[in-house]
Amino acid sequence: MMKKVKRSIFKNLFINLDKEENWLNNMCKNGYALRDISNGYYIFEPCEPGNYIYRIEFLKQEIYQNEKDSYLKLLQELKVEQIASSKRWHYFRRDSSLGEFEIYSDIDSQIEHYKRINFIWYMLALIFIASGLSQNFFFGNISQFDLILNIILIIIGSFFLTLAIPLTRKVTNLKKENTLYK
Repeated sequence: MMKKVKRSIFKNLFINLDKEENWLNNMCKNGYALRDISNGYYIFEPCEPGNYIYRIEFLKQEIYQNEKDSYLKLLQELKVEQIASSKRWHYFRRDSSLGEFEIYSDIDSQIEHYKRINFIWYMLALIFIASGLSQNFFFGNISQFDLILNIILIIIGSFFLTLAIPLTRKVTNLKKENTLYK
């Protein structure tokens, strides 16, 4: 029996990669394998508990279609299946009987991946916070509606900062760890 789980707007906009991966892997441990993401829903199918390991990747924007196709073909050769994609986010799984499954097995590629994601969070935070503050500083006399709108923009920007700051710490820790092994 198929199971559909609604993706909330917060899940779509304020994604936490590690939490989402853990949730997908826990769903699989409970006997539900992700089959697709469609029209705002995660679609699961029954499976043997723990049958798959899931990973999510945020691909580079400048990657060309032929590079992307080559990369996906390489993953297929490694017995990795692409389950779904949403813009630059790609969802992969591999049979757990094949052993550990990490897309980024070395520290340098992990750092690069997290920096790609973090760049987006910081840019969105900057755009929303700057938009919210600019009208207050440049136009001292603003209406109550504009003030509320600006506060909302600042709050949205702050949410993006709450995603960026922990990732910055993670990148810093990975860099420290990387220097220990070199």
